[in-house]
Amino acid sequence: MTNPFIDFQAQIEAVKQRHTAGEISQNERDNLIRRMKLKDDAWGDVWMLSPTGEWFRQAKGSKGWVRDYPLDLVELPDMPIDALDIHQVAKTIHHCTRCPLHETRTRAVPGEGPVEADLMLIGEGPGYHEDKQARPFVGNAGQFLEELLDSIGYKRRDVFITNVVKCRPPNNRDPQAEELAACSDYLTRQIELINPKVIVTLGRYSMYRFFPGESISKIHGQPQRVGDRLVVPMFHPAAALHQPRFRPLITEDFLKLPQFIAEAASMAEEPVDPVDPADAEQLSLF
Repeated sequence: MTNPFIDFQAQIEAVKQRHTAGEISQNERDNLIRRMKLKDDAWGDVWMLSPTGEWFRQAKGSKGWVRDYPLDLVELPDMPIDALDIHQVAKTIHHCTRCPLHETRTRAVPGEGPVEADLMLIGEGPGYHEDKQARPFVGNAGQFLEELLDSIGYKRRDVFITNVVKCRPPNNRDPQAEELAACSDYLTRQIELINPKVIVTLGRYSMYRFFPGESISKIHGQPQRVGDRLVVPMFHPAAALHQPRFRPLITEDFLKLPQFIAEAASMAEEPVDPVDPADAEQLSLF
């Protein structure tokens, strides 16, 4: 059985060879490549491969394109999680059967964003739209999140976004302990690979990973040092949709992020002993 993504790459390469042979100009080459699309019959997604070799996906039901990588080009690894690269982690998550959530999911949602991102956002779990598109934060909460990022000069393509559980809990209920445990080492590996300067936890269950037993109402927007990075607990964007009183709190917390990122960048240049999340130190940056 042929792999349509490999065939598509060969078609792109054939166009590049025409340019190399002098048959078409570089502009003609690039325009031809940008018009080439691949339909994923399994999920209904549409893919394109840029002239520079970057893959982009338009999920079924979505109007936008996002930088992504086809998992059909990734072998399912037979290695420990802590030895996987970011694409292998995603592939493993898509095939995960560790907890009962795999029985009710449409698609797993590993996360998306650049591996070199300075800022990592960790939510709680996929919702209805995320489950259909295999993308995090694409519903109404995602639209608000994009507004928040825009307010500090960021786009969602600049940050890595994921959740503490990678499959949708039925009816958007809270994630259960066994589900959080099943996904824990996936998230650990993602954090190791991305190595962000700042992690923003969105919601209680994301916060509990770093600060178990804390109250989000008490510590939201307050950066705490965990190892060589800052972790900033915040309310989930969905909270502002259900209770408008949270909107100014979330907005105000987000506006502090550029300063936190700058502080974390200078902090990372200093050697520091490993710190357990339970011993995180709250910073006073003002």
